[in-house]
Amino acid sequence: MTETILRAADLIAGYDGKAVVHDVSFAVRPGEIVTLLGPNGAGKSTLLKAVARQLSPLAGTVFLGERDAEKIDPTEYAKKLSILTTDRVRVDRLTVRDVVGMGRYPYTGALGILSAQDRTVTEETMERIGIMPLAERDFMTLSDGQRQRVMLARALCQQPEVLVLDEPTSYLDVRYQLELLTLLRELSREQRLAVVLSLHELELARRISDTVVCVRDGKIDRAGNPMEILVDQYVDELYQMEPGSCAKFYGIGNIPQNEAMNSQSFFQNRSCPKFPCHSGVAEEAFNCLFCYCPLYALGERCGGNYHYTEKGYKSCIDCAFPHLRGHYGAVLARYPELAALAKKGEGADGV
Repeated sequence: MTETILRAADLIAGYDGKAVVHDVSFAVRPGEIVTLLGPNGAGKSTLLKAVARQLSPLAGTVFLGERDAEKIDPTEYAKKLSILTTDRVRVDRLTVRDVVGMGRYPYTGALGILSAQDRTVTEETMERIGIMPLAERDFMTLSDGQRQRVMLARALCQQPEVLVLDEPTSYLDVRYQLELLTLLRELSREQRLAVVLSLHELELARRISDTVVCVRDGKIDRAGNPMEILVDQYVDELYQMEPGSCAKFYGIGNIPQNEAMNSQSFFQNRSCPKFPCHSGVAEEAFNCLFCYCPLYALGERCGGNYHYTEKGYKSCIDCAFPHLRGHYGAVLARYPELAALAKKGEGADGV
């Protein structure tokens, strides 16, 4: 089994000597995505700040590799772990390139002067995140989704082994949520980056996570495979909702899982105001990203009917088959690469 890169052992953390999270233990391995879930005030942000050394533990230990995090030099720690929070960063007269380059400060020394190597890493990171066209833009003129990508690039410029993100989908619309989480999955798989994040969107957590850690009243309530943990009855309990609330909202109810997979549409995102996408949505607004289409990654090889709108969105408004579960087997048969992903458990219908 792969060794853990980040581990919390009997961790107690809080503010002004008062504990918010109690006796928390969990581990993250390279290339793994661990998602914290739970109601507001449960202690998710406090837990993330503790593992990122923004809070000193009141008791217990955070280990980075085999080393006690508190005994690692802060600059060295910043080279191994970076954090992206929900704080809306405000900077004056800095370009996107300037902001991303700030991620190299653990390597620059006290003066903060970027070397040729630092500039190369900055450029390569912007290219990888897809923000190179924004390089000379004033950071404060960007949209929330663009800013979030820039801040992710800054965090990745640290070249960390562990990336910690506190509610990274906050302020983002459906398109940017999907793009951000897809990128995180690619980075975790390609670079063996360990990712620890908190989310409120249960469906996204199901699709992106290797492990979910459910936090309630400052303690870990359950942890494990998202498809096994995030069943309707438990979600009702975790978020203190009336029994049956989750089933009613998502429309699955008590249908056995195998029957639900065959009878429901590919993607259930009923909270989206554009759901279902094939009904009553203006052409210029339609975009198959609204439905987290698994075929989107195949581009022009998706096999469905589509065209591009004037704004450059891929419109699937005339598509004949992607949304029916009954077509699932046919889709996998047509595209072996999707079938391979499904077999590995990475989710052919995932993010």
